[in-house]
Amino acid sequence: MEWEKILADSVQDGSIRELHLTRVPTLKTVENWDNVMPIGLIDHRSKHAHYKGGLVKYQEKIYFISDIKIDSLAKWINWKFPTTIKVIPEPEKKGKKE
Repeated sequence: MEWEKILADSVQDGSIRELHLTRVPTLKTVENWDNVMPIGLIDHRSKHAHYKGGLVKYQEKIYFISDIKIDSLAKWINWKFPTTIKVIPEPEKKGKKE
């Protein structure tokens, strides 16, 4: 799928476009949490959602994981997110002026 290729390369230089972030699936459960690689923390409020948590890589794909899940798994997993990821907002569309 084309979006999977785009998402695999979407985090560059510690930033991600807001459009790409909205397409990142949420990681819910995995067989072995030790195979989940932390990429970076995110705290971004968009027009329709609040992304607070982190981006992780699992099986060569990027996923979002909420801060609540990160905290609940902290007893068993030593999360070491190497950076905070900056979200680049999409430019506002220019509408017709009345």
